[in-house]
Amino acid sequence: MSKQTIGKPWNLPGYLRAIVYTLLFLGILIGGGTIGAMLGFDIYLTTTVLAILTALLTYVLRVQMDRESWMSLGWKWGGFELDFSVGILIAIAILGGGTCILLVLNAIEWTDVQWNGTAFFISLGLMLLVAFYEELAFRGYILNNLMESIHPLFALLISALIFALFHGTNPNASVLSILNVFLAGILLGINFIYTRNLWFGIGLHFIWNFLQGPILGYEVSGLSLPSVLVQNQTGSDTITGGNFGFEGSLINSILMLVVIFLLFLLYSKQFNKKWLP
Repeated sequence: MSKQTIGKPWNLPGYLRAIVYTLLFLGILIGGGTIGAMLGFDIYLTTTVLAILTALLTYVLRVQMDRESWMSLGWKWGGFELDFSVGILIAIAILGGGTCILLVLNAIEWTDVQWNGTAFFISLGLMLLVAFYEELAFRGYILNNLMESIHPLFALLISALIFALFHGTNPNASVLSILNVFLAGILLGINFIYTRNLWFGIGLHFIWNFLQGPILGYEVSGLSLPSVLVQNQTGSDTITGGNFGFEGSLINSILMLVVIFLLFLLYSKQFNKKWLP
């Protein structure tokens, strides 16, 4: 994919630009969250503020430091509709399949069905915002710039590690849940290292969070949200994910590893590139 360069970039290699961005992005998350708490913002308003600040940061650094356009971050839609749909289907397959396994094992049960239209659609917007600004940051900017300096596979692993570390302070995080977020970072970035496009990751990330929390009743990375299905967990936290959500489940680990392996095989064949060592 050709770049949309609009000038001469700063004399910094891609990995240093990724480091600068990561530190500033961390500052936004810490500062925005702290100020939001001081002002009494709820999670929805705080997330909106963080999404806006992340978009502004990314735009300024992409244009002023990288000297490339906003679209070069991976926003092209035409030709990537299928990638978006595949991302959605993968999220449904992993969460749906994993939930069916938990039901068969009697590790979870649904005790009630509740409907709150306002909460449902606000949660829909919340999950869209989270998918937008996290994919923009971790894949669109960090992974994008790392790939300019180092092998795409190593860039993917580093970006996934950063993604996991940023989630390490979430409520109820465990070693297994952080490992799974690392795997999720790989899963979300696989398509990007081949296509330099964000829509696969946005589709997967959005539907994953929305299906996991507001529909199926799991926590979402340790955060509890109103849900249509009220869930009761009777199995061990290792199997169910506990209060971190399905992302903390060993079953999720296994399913993601299978899908990651299959996607690498598929994309290596489709793009005729063997990036596995």
